[in-house]
Amino acid sequence: MLQKILPAAGIIVFILLSGTVSELSSLVLNIKSNVIILAGALACALVSYPLRLFSDLYVNIRKAFSGKKTDLNALIKQIEVLAAIRRRHGKLVLDEKSRNIDNPFLKMGIEMIADGFDRYTIFKTLERRYDNFLQARRSQADLINTFIKLMPVFGFVGTIIGLINVLSNMGSAELIGKGVATALLTTFYGLLYANIIFLPIAKKLTEKTKHDAMELSLIIEGILDIANKTNAKAIGYRLRYCIGDYFQDDWTVGRKFQPLPIRLPRPQPSPEKQEPMAG
Repeated sequence: MLQKILPAAGIIVFILLSGTVSELSSLVLNIKSNVIILAGALACALVSYPLRLFSDLYVNIRKAFSGKKTDLNALIKQIEVLAAIRRRHGKLVLDEKSRNIDNPFLKMGIEMIADGFDRYTIFKTLERRYDNFLQARRSQADLINTFIKLMPVFGFVGTIIGLINVLSNMGSAELIGKGVATALLTTFYGLLYANIIFLPIAKKLTEKTKHDAMELSLIIEGILDIANKTNAKAIGYRLRYCIGDYFQDDWTVGRKFQPLPIRLPRPQPSPEKQEPMAG
């Protein structure tokens, strides 16, 4: 609930700040300042990055702010079930069960086990997919960071444009006021866009990437254990132990996994030897 309230509060603050500035300046100056920042930053980003990256970033942002996350406990339970099927019924039944798997990464690994690939080939294939995933997320993070850097830069560009207008119209008080307003507005909007919109988006995507990377790591470890015919309970125990300290406050993990305490047997006192009573 708090994750949904805070972004909404940030948007309201941004609107209030923009509205206050809009009341103090003319509509033309506000439009001109926003055009300088948004058009300039977007043009530079389009030159630097492919169009496909923009669409992928948009989809990832929607998923990040939707509040939906993969339940890691449910994922581990699913891996345990698949491991039990592999040990008890073999590859044919495992291949049939793989058709009902929704996670594409997990489904690919189970299909490779059912098709008879060796452990090394499975590991290298999944590792390559994992590296591609991280590379795609790094490209999206670079795009967001580019916007964060470009917004203040084009804000200062607008400032320079405003100062040039001031210096070229020193004899007119009205033009001097417009030039100073343009100079200050573009700097204000540039800092506002970078720090109130794009910086929180970057932090949100970073957290989502961390969660998704842990999900893929769990799947890789589970798939390799299934290929080795490891006991299902042992797999679940190890995977839960791995994520116990990594996501202490993540609701998709639930309560922190705690292994059962080991009770040592209490030493029993040896019976004292009774000395024979003297007659």
